[in-house]
Amino acid sequence: MAKMEDDTLLSMLQELEENSAQFVWGTLAAERRAAAKEYYRQPYGNEEEGWSSIVTSEVQDTVEWILPDLIDMFLSSDDAVIFEPTQAADSKGAEQATDGANYVFYKQNNGFLTLYTAFKDALMFKNCAVHWRKETVRTNRKERVNGATPELLAYKLQENKGAKIVAAEQMQPQPLVDPMTGAPVLDELGQPIMQTLINALVSVPTERRVIKIDAFEPDNLLIQRDWTSPMLADCPYVARNMEVTLSDLKQMGFDDVDAEDLAGSTQPGVGESIEQRQSRRGLTNEINDPTNEVFVDDESLTRGYLRIEWVLVDFDGDGIAERREIYRLADKILSNEECDEVPVSTGSPLLVQHRWDGMSVAEIMSDLQMLKTELTRGVVNNAYASNNPRKMVLVDKQGAPQADVDDLLDGRPGGHIRIKSAGAVTMEPTTFVGNQMFPLMEYIDQMGEKRIGVSKQQQGLDPNALRPDRTAAEVMMTANAAKARIKLIARILAETVVKPIFRGVLRLLTEGDMQPLAFKLRGEFVELDPNEWHDGYDMTVNVGLGTGDKDKQLAVLGKVFETQMGLAQSPLGEMMVTPHQIYTTQAKMIALGGFKNVGDFLGDPGPDAKLPGRPPAPPDPALQIAQIKAQTQQQIEGMKLQMQAQIETQKLEQQAALERQRMQMQAEVDINRQRAEAEQQALKIRNEAELAAMRAQYEDSAHQREQSRRWDEAQLTAATKIQVATVMSKDKVADPATAAATNEIATEVTQ
Repeated sequence: MAKMEDDTLLSMLQELEENSAQFVWGTLAAERRAAAKEYYRQPYGNEEEGWSSIVTSEVQDTVEWILPDLIDMFLSSDDAVIFEPTQAADSKGAEQATDGANYVFYKQNNGFLTLYTAFKDALMFKNCAVHWRKETVRTNRKERVNGATPELLAYKLQENKGAKIVAAEQMQPQPLVDPMTGAPVLDELGQPIMQTLINALVSVPTERRVIKIDAFEPDNLLIQRDWTSPMLADCPYVARNMEVTLSDLKQMGFDDVDAEDLAGSTQPGVGESIEQRQSRRGLTNEINDPTNEVFVDDESLTRGYLRIEWVLVDFDGDGIAERREIYRLADKILSNEECDEVPVSTGSPLLVQHRWDGMSVAEIMSDLQMLKTELTRGVVNNAYASNNPRKMVLVDKQGAPQADVDDLLDGRPGGHIRIKSAGAVTMEPTTFVGNQMFPLMEYIDQMGEKRIGVSKQQQGLDPNALRPDRTAAEVMMTANAAKARIKLIARILAETVVKPIFRGVLRLLTEGDMQPLAFKLRGEFVELDPNEWHDGYDMTVNVGLGTGDKDKQLAVLGKVFETQMGLAQSPLGEMMVTPHQIYTTQAKMIALGGFKNVGDFLGDPGPDAKLPGRPPAPPDPALQIAQIKAQTQQQIEGMKLQMQAQIETQKLEQQAALERQRMQMQAEVDINRQRAEAEQQALKIRNEAELAAMRAQYEDSAHQREQSRRWDEAQLTAATKIQVATVMSKDKVADPATAAATNEIATEVTQ
């Protein structure tokens, strides 16, 4: 297949635009104008002069009472949308993507105003429209250059293309100084060379890529009329009509467009008259209606309509339709590039299955407002008639009134009427029926509550809530039940409007041409590089439950925190609870309390933090006493055995020594016996005396060893008693079993 020609593409786009615009600017536009008239309480057109023309405000009240809860559900948390990793390695990137996308939506763009405008459009005009895109912002940065030479200043201007001098001041000439030596530079005559220095303020043009998010009028959103879903990702034709000036197009980079081309690009579709445009905007005195005429004095202010279209078309001729993003005037294509998605989201408060356009709250309350308007007018008119009834005038045979007609037409209280005969003027009887109308109007209010869920509890304190027979839980259940419809609306808008916005923002951030984001997060300044992320994260939209449910959430989170702390101190703590989970619970409680910056109160320990080790359990006093008893018994038995072994060893050593001495003495006796018989008797006496002395010495040594053994046993007994008493006093053991065990230990030690 051959590549599509531009003329063929232009013809196809014009046909798609016409078919879509006929539905948007025909059927939908008429319904939206009617909703706007009812919201702004404009007359229905059936009013009669002299009678009440009041218009009740059911549509306006319902829209304005839904908006606070709806906005609060999205703004009650710092992160309206959370990106969840699909694998463990993406945890850090997903967390940074969450912080970055929310920063772009709420801080770089006015996220509150975007949501407010989009949600109010959806509640009033059936659906809303939000567009996100990249734009190049061109600004002039002022830099002050002090003490620069003309050459240096010229180099700076040449280095920064488009830079220019805003203001300059020439200083007094100063000697030229050698930068190496610091000495003045001299000329051939030995005189210092003078140079001129300049103080200047230089304007340097800068460019940066930003993400722009704006909610535009749903009338300027064209969608293929037979599309069956509010999700536009796969829609064959989506277009945004943007009213721009010639200056806007030049800033977008379209330099080949002139004023005549733009002025000829009128609003698509059947258009609308000035009166219709005024009624749709709730205005009655709009003077300057934008026109498409060329401004003679300044062509840059010429206005026209730019079409930004996303269409599925086989432009390259490969047999497969691809998504193209086309910028077009009515009869001129400005750019045609392939793109990945439709950067527009739309949604309705009440979805209609198999249609992209749903229903608005204004539609639901429209007939009730008309009905209550008629009833209210009837009550007011009845009050008028009761307070100032019609007068019946008697006439003569010729038809002439018997009273002065000018006086009859004067309805001032206390005014007089001139009559010609008695009974000429009588009053038509009028019965006041307001008391019968009030229950009916109350019934109409109840019908509205059933339809949309906006109850008296949301519009102020219901007097019935103060009844003594109603509990706080009953009142809370009633209020929560009334919010069920609003919560459903919030979930629908979250899935159809908010989630596509954040998915598109993440895609724009990860395309590779964005500068790092630097901002304050959780009390610290951080810098995030979107080039490190990817756009394949799962996404969760945090739709809060509104102000009325915060107490319930805080109560639940309080129980969760108690459970976490209990598990952290149990053996299951390391498996079931982490410090980051405990921090998340506390952070959510702080956020529900109305404090946005959690970092001012708590520090995030990080997902890798571990619970600290648990302290050892205190010892059991009875078990400790039993252990001391066993240890003491073992020590006593060991000491007894050791002492007995020492005594036996000493006895054997002493006996061996005595035996050696006896044998030595016997040998000496045998040797000396041969010597002199005379000395035998003296030697015998002397030996017996020495033997007696040695025996006395032995007995004295044995007595000392016995005394030493008893002293050691007494010391051991005293130490054991002191240790047992210490344990008993430390653990406050006072039971009889413990005392008996202690006495038994002491008895065994003393034995």
